[in-house]
Amino acid sequence: MTLQELDSSRGYDKALSDDADGFLSLQGVPWLLRKAIALASPKLTITQSTNDKGVAVVDLSVVGIGGRTVTEQRVLDWEPVPSNNPLYGNTIIRSRLYASTFEKSPDQSDEDYAYLNANIARDGSPSSWVEDEDGQHLHCVITNDEAGWTIDQVWGFEEINGKRYHTRRSVLVKGDAVERGRIVYNYIS
Repeated sequence: MTLQELDSSRGYDKALSDDADGFLSLQGVPWLLRKAIALASPKLTITQSTNDKGVAVVDLSVVGIGGRTVTEQRVLDWEPVPSNNPLYGNTIIRSRLYASTFEKSPDQSDEDYAYLNANIARDGSPSSWVEDEDGQHLHCVITNDEAGWTIDQVWGFEEINGKRYHTRRSVLVKGDAVERGRIVYNYIS
């Protein structure tokens, strides 16, 4: 994956993506809002740039329910960046590019680590990334200390039913509860 490939607009593929209700519930999103989100077809626009320190930055703009736009930023230096999202609240985001696999953290289960590296699907069956020549993936850790949850997320490309898609694999941990899920995006422009 290269940052240049991410400069695009993408649509959320509900049929290929995992159900997000368990994630949203653990994050404290109210039931009625979760149902509205399930009906929405968000559009994601991704652009990349370099900040004044020479660090790569990925800007995300999501148009969702009622045309409301939410923006987020991923600064790819693995430094903590405070963020405020109307859906998820105050978070700290660390982001980076990595090649091959990333180092397993001590609190990560073997299954979660294998899932994030696309070695297994949500159901435990084998899977894998579609690797480009640079073999890079984007890794984010998003933490909300107030709500008590952390998301470990990896962006990459996967082949699904013979077609290449941009996907995001996430593992959400809140206390003893763990949710895994994959979001699949269709290329729009």
